[in-house]
Amino acid sequence: MSDTPTTNQHPADLAINLQHECVRMKLRRESLRSQASELRKQAKATKVKADAFAMRTKAKPMSDEAQELRVKLTKANTQFLVHAEEAHALLTKRMPDGWCQWGVVKTRAYTSCLAIVATQIERIHPSPVVIAASLQNLLSHESWSAHTMHLLAMTKPNSKEIPTG
Repeated sequence: MSDTPTTNQHPADLAINLQHECVRMKLRRESLRSQASELRKQAKATKVKADAFAMRTKAKPMSDEAQELRVKLTKANTQFLVHAEEAHALLTKRMPDGWCQWGVVKTRAYTSCLAIVATQIERIHPSPVVIAASLQNLLSHESWSAHTMHLLAMTKPNSKEIPTG
């Protein structure tokens, strides 16, 4: 039964969740690598060989886990791009309900977010943070303030920072 909510989720939500998971994995990986490095430095400075061996032995699983996280991170980033492409395809297929009552600024802001996602997906090294922020803006377009709409309408497709609503 827990599989049904994820299959009914919009690909943009899945992409955003994957991006958050990637950030968590990246932070964990960096933490493990720095701890292992610190243990190895301490092992070099230790005069007792048994203590140095124990420190290196303790650092090895940390390095192995960091390596596993790197592999998972690569897979998650690939999956993120797949979900982002699916979300972009769905979001460009049809404008949201009620878009006829939108003003020029909100329509421009919405299409700017779509253009940002398209531009990032086409890049060799897309920015997951920019894609996730744009998708988040697209999903929350009903709650945009006038200020957010104005900022998004002025945002260029090749922007590196996206205002959030």
